[in-house]
Amino acid sequence: MSASPFRYFDDQRLTLQCGSELPAAQSLLIFGENRTLLTQLTAAPTAEQLLDAAEQAYVAGYEQQASTEFELQGMAIAGIGDPLLQLDLLKQVIPDFKRQRHGVPITLVSYGLVAADKAVALCQQLVDLEVERIEIFLPATNPPAYQQLVQPKQHGFSEVCQFIHTASDAGLYVSCFAYEPVKQQSALRALAKELGARDFVVKPG
Repeated sequence: MSASPFRYFDDQRLTLQCGSELPAAQSLLIFGENRTLLTQLTAAPTAEQLLDAAEQAYVAGYEQQASTEFELQGMAIAGIGDPLLQLDLLKQVIPDFKRQRHGVPITLVSYGLVAADKAVALCQQLVDLEVERIEIFLPATNPPAYQQLVQPKQHGFSEVCQFIHTASDAGLYVSCFAYEPVKQQSALRALAKELGARDFVVKPG
């Protein structure tokens, strides 16, 4: 696949970069030690640019990355910023993509830092957009450790936990994750499951 300022291939899926706005001190790409990609992505692509980037990925042979398309885990929206802060853009991109690529699952990769009084409405909008999965960064089991590691600009540990629970109740497939090295991995997995997440994944850092 050719390089693009709007898309990349990660975790066996096509991933689109949708903006640069963040609810925390730094991008999840930094936690994943992918600073090179951070500098290569365009900060604020338009809906048309993202749809074109996705289509060009298919033209360039995206589906040939595995024996079946569903082994590729569909398309994720992640990148520099947090997709939950780009809802207007998601409303433009996802329906058009779904019409063009029927059946391809959509995943959002997010901090999950959402105000508790807005979580239910936001999750319903994601369900209405036919988002199948959401991956939420959960690197700590208590507020002080979370605050120190994530350095959220808004909200915090309790809001993340509440959002995981709300998203699960809304019918989204919720997966929590952290990057290596991970302290208290068993406790994090237990917390994620208690909140309603289907699984907890440790990604290479």
